[in-house]
Amino acid sequence: MDMKPINPAIGMWVSGVDLANVGEAEAGALREALIDRKVLVFRDQPITSPQYVRFMNIFGETVQEDLVPHEGHPTELCILHIRPKEKQTINFWHMDYSFRPNPTPHLSLAAQELPDCGGDTLFCNLEAAYEGLDEETKQRISSLETNHKVSPTQNAKARFSPKEYKAMTEGEPVRHPLVCRNPDNGREYLFVNVPIYCRSIVGMENPEGDALLASLYAHAQRPEYHFRLTWELNTVVVWENTHCLHYPVSDYFPHERLMWRLATRAVTPPQAA
Repeated sequence: MDMKPINPAIGMWVSGVDLANVGEAEAGALREALIDRKVLVFRDQPITSPQYVRFMNIFGETVQEDLVPHEGHPTELCILHIRPKEKQTINFWHMDYSFRPNPTPHLSLAAQELPDCGGDTLFCNLEAAYEGLDEETKQRISSLETNHKVSPTQNAKARFSPKEYKAMTEGEPVRHPLVCRNPDNGREYLFVNVPIYCRSIVGMENPEGDALLASLYAHAQRPEYHFRLTWELNTVVVWENTHCLHYPVSDYFPHERLMWRLATRAVTPPQAA
């Protein structure tokens, strides 16, 4: 197995490994690499959906996301299918499930059908983004919390029952620290998200707080902290959802794109730094 950093801040190309048959030593090395680099990219991995689930369990217990399982696949497998002449509307930087007390720690995609060009995904490292802040800003935000709440998105109906969605939308916002500490490596990171999820700073629900939050969200998107992945068929990507933002680029209309997706079980809330 060979690993090569994608850029100084984030990402690792991984080759020389068959994801359908990962040994214990390889699994341990992949877990360590993910903690350090946030995103792992594997090319040329034509695995079956059961093999994909088995591989992803290296990083944590996989869980069912789609309410209705897909016939012929394990229940954990989620399918993201943008059909011909359907517009992908999730076209912004975001983290999944920050509106839950325990957000999903890991996500993965496996490319099954792709447009001839376009449909790239960008990933940014929220640890690197925090490190890049000036000391005055770090002090200013060190003890702040933010209000997170769900909003309608393109995939909401597939993942939440009407009862669950109503409870989330009508309930109180979930509070998370704005600066968190990664227990796996001790690094601090920004816990920010797109404004439709990360609504406001607790106690600063005003223009000043909104401006501060917007500046941090914009800061995390700087090119120094992210990379852009051009997909190929049978590319598999795993990333630390709670320590990253990702941006699925919607530039391939009216063409088709189909991805398999897996998520691991959330067991702990983000920890304050």
